[in-house]
Amino acid sequence: MSAYINIYTNSLTDDLIPTILKRLNEHENVLDINSSFSFRNPNGSLPIIFKWDKPSLEIFNENNLKLNFSVALKSFDLKAYKKKLFKEKIIKQSIVQKILGLFKKKKRKVAKPVKLSAAVEAKLQNYNKVFSLKYHSGDVFENHFATLIGAIITELTSGICHFTQENVWYDAKDVLRESLVNLYTLEELPNHINKNAVAVAS
Repeated sequence: MSAYINIYTNSLTDDLIPTILKRLNEHENVLDINSSFSFRNPNGSLPIIFKWDKPSLEIFNENNLKLNFSVALKSFDLKAYKKKLFKEKIIKQSIVQKILGLFKKKKRKVAKPVKLSAAVEAKLQNYNKVFSLKYHSGDVFENHFATLIGAIITELTSGICHFTQENVWYDAKDVLRESLVNLYTLEELPNHINKNAVAVAS
């Protein structure tokens, strides 16, 4: 099943790419971000080569592995985004009504606008770009590296991101910490995160 990490920010330039690679290597063995990748391309791909050195799926431990994420960079406007959410909700409600046999001559109720939290909306109004990274949530490798890449880019650009699969929003201050907690075991966490930043139960 496809999922997206949408990162809302104001600036994404290619001079960030070496830093993204460096930050990825603080947590994983990422050998390369292909030189074909550029934030200047509105629609493209983000190919990475990595090694997997964990006990899980250890059959792959000796190989150089490759992932190729579909990405897009578009302009962002909060008002247009809220209108889009509103239309999507109406369409979904209409489909459900037809399936349940409720689509009769009764007066249709108008769907209420989808409400973002006040905190998220206040932050979104400060941004004019959205970078989307598509991945397959059921793929262990794609889910793992998409989460790391999304968190790192959000932090580096002081943005806010939306993980569509979980329908969760994170800001730049919290995204990496929360992502690391979700990706690594209690035993692995001390190697990836400041021990004082997360309370790890013994």
